[in-house]
Amino acid sequence: MASFHVRSISLPSGSHPLAVSVDKELSKLRTSQTSTSSSTALCHKLDGLRKLYECVDDLLQLNESQQHLSNENVEEVLNGSVKILEMCDISRDVLAQSKECLQDLESSLRRRRGDDNEVCHAYMTSRKNISKVVCKALKSLKKSETKRINYDQDSTIKMLKESEEISLAVFESLFSLISQSKNNNGWSSVSKLFKPKRVSCESLLRESEELNSSIQELEQNLECLYRRLVKTRVTLLNILNN
Repeated sequence: MASFHVRSISLPSGSHPLAVSVDKELSKLRTSQTSTSSSTALCHKLDGLRKLYECVDDLLQLNESQQHLSNENVEEVLNGSVKILEMCDISRDVLAQSKECLQDLESSLRRRRGDDNEVCHAYMTSRKNISKVVCKALKSLKKSETKRINYDQDSTIKMLKESEEISLAVFESLFSLISQSKNNNGWSSVSKLFKPKRVSCESLLRESEELNSSIQELEQNLECLYRRLVKTRVTLLNILNN
């Protein structure tokens, strides 16, 4: 469970429909953070973030929204967007590495060349390297000191800051899932090669392929989210420069 605490904001009556849409997407993401994270749940959360930033981008196009944003506000949100994009980049790299070491494992198992222990050792070494990257990212997230949201601020500013907080919370959930995945069936099956009663090659291959499929789905959702985040950042830069 992510350690970020995201509080619901209250929209004033008569709020613009786009502001209402942003609030609805935020509400969905807040609710999703209370559930146990799985790869399927994380895919839904990442897609939820994509939808959220689509609404945010539309909201930022409004003149009335831009009028409430000072340069200081925009710069603060831009700084936050750098952190979110950084976490997105790390996530994509980690998943790519995970997929690569899984594919190497599958290839070795299909060929059935070499000692099983050697195959497993090579795989677990790759996993340890990936875990180091994930742990570093988690520490970076926990050290992040986002400014406390002032709930007396304009609703547009509050929404932007809350979007940043919920984004970091989702990435923390993703990193936590990856770092703990060694305890899940997909990853732990590999370690069974060390045990006297070994899993069958076919069984291990099947579980590895299923895990690979989950990783691909996460990658696709991350790629869509990354493109949306870049577009929103461009919108913010245009607001700052105008």
